[in-house]
Amino acid sequence: MKTEAIQAIEQAFDIEQACIGEMKSHVDMAQFAKAVELLSAAPRIGASGCGHSGIICQHFAHLMCCI
Repeated sequence: MKTEAIQAIEQAFDIEQACIGEMKSHVDMAQFAKAVELLSAAPRIGASGCGHSGIICQHFAHLMCCI
């Protein structure tokens, strides 16, 4: 693999790591816990979308079924 490609991958991982680390300060954990409680108690969860949103909704629905 070329050195430039390796450097680009490492830089992308560094950016993602920084973003994920920063997200913790933006999440209200009390509200997040409330959302999890509501979702876990719901008899059904509806998700819809078309195009890329539809693909994301399919992945979300699959994730909810797996959990």
